[in-house]
Amino acid sequence: MESTLTRQRVSRIYDRGDLLPQATSGIWQVCQGWVQLNTYMAMGEERVLGWVGPSMWLGEGLTTRHNHQMKALSRVLMTWYPLDEIQYSPKLGYTLLQQKAKRLYQLEHLLSITAQKRASDRLNNLLRLLTREMGQPTAEGVRLKARLTHQDLANAIGVNRVTVTRIVGEFKRQNRLFLDASKHWLVIPEESQHLHVA
Repeated sequence: MESTLTRQRVSRIYDRGDLLPQATSGIWQVCQGWVQLNTYMAMGEERVLGWVGPSMWLGEGLTTRHNHQMKALSRVLMTWYPLDEIQYSPKLGYTLLQQKAKRLYQLEHLLSITAQKRASDRLNNLLRLLTREMGQPTAEGVRLKARLTHQDLANAIGVNRVTVTRIVGEFKRQNRLFLDASKHWLVIPEESQHLHVA
């Protein structure tokens, strides 16, 4: 981890897999990379609360969960904003309000996904959410910008990793999902799946 000064602001760089420190007197803006927000349930199970990418914010006031964890899914560059600056900047305040609405949107979708009975439906709808949140269209399909493991996907939909691995295998056989050379998921849009089958 490194610290630098950019435009008189503190910036920090974290590598994939690093746990980010909890902010208590300000917030971080993600400038580059992706962060996954996790929490732990009463029985110790890890659950995903959402994802934060470029131009999004992390820190105080953006979650009510005290036992949450922020994990870098890639190399992450963040810039620090102190609370006093936020309090006196209507523009920053409005931006944070929009961010809170976006985080609520993610969380509501994750809750509706985990309420579905079939694990394959859960994973299918999670992939739809992820393509909206971090998808990059390519000639082969929609590439997820962050590298997500089978365990990350399992934690997001409330099943075990073995179940996700089995469903991923089914989706691969159906030409719905692939890993590219850099281990990023490629999701094939439904209309393209029909073209492949034909």
